[in-house]
Amino acid sequence: MPRIRANGTELHYHTQGRGTPIVFLHPPCIGSRVFTYLRNDLGRDHRTVAADFRGHGFSAPSAAPLTVPLLAEDVRALLDALDLPSAYLVSYSMGNLVSLEALLAYPQRFRGAALLSGLPEVADPRTRAKTVAAIWALRLKARGWVSFPINWVNADIPETYFRLRDEIRAGDSRNWREYLQAALRYSATDRLSRIRQPMLLMCGERDAVFRNYARMMHERLANSRVAVIPGARHNLPTRAADEVGALIRAWIRAQEGAALDRKGENAGAGPNAGVAMPDEAVREEASPILR
Repeated sequence: MPRIRANGTELHYHTQGRGTPIVFLHPPCIGSRVFTYLRNDLGRDHRTVAADFRGHGFSAPSAAPLTVPLLAEDVRALLDALDLPSAYLVSYSMGNLVSLEALLAYPQRFRGAALLSGLPEVADPRTRAKTVAAIWALRLKARGWVSFPINWVNADIPETYFRLRDEIRAGDSRNWREYLQAALRYSATDRLSRIRQPMLLMCGERDAVFRNYARMMHERLANSRVAVIPGARHNLPTRAADEVGALIRAWIRAQEGAALDRKGENAGAGPNAGVAMPDEAVREEASPILR
């Protein structure tokens, strides 16, 4: 299993493909295998990087307590170790907290982010209660009470279930608890307006709580779009991978095209030469509801 030294720790990672870099960030208690479908899809025409956070999956446990800023620093250090000047982020659930912190702390290194079932803080009573319950279960060494529901909800077929289970079993319970505690303490809500990079906010039609988060973030972010996946729930990376992958591909293509337009204008070229405009690119491939 490949590991790389980054920010003083050993991170298990997988990279594939060539092209615009995409880095996947996972939530607590699970690892990067939750992005397997998206990694394989987007790896056809991008360079994808999926790494397990400290103490998660097959990465080394962390002696330093996990915090959201520390994990964001690890992501920046991972780019350094892989010799990547910049990348897009794709994150899921509470992993989106790390994405937001990375965008705020290292704006030159991250070109934008696609947030899957995202939130800027754990503000709603249901998610807070579930997080607190998980923390207490881990304190009481009832690890299975935490891992089984996460595994079950994110598995679409038996093969996925067993692959996720093996990865989850390798994680460190103390680091899981620290990540969960850090998520409860963290908030980027009052700083969202500082994020200037483009953002794609994706949520399931049947995920009412996180649709509300997406709406709130959309109102505060300077440059964002919201995509609602018809019929989908919270677990977008495994249960709506085809739709999510198509949206991310079109959205990144639009951002890169817009960047080429700006360079062309600076060099005296026509503003729309040879590239799709952002709205056209997204509408062309995406059936979800876009706002």
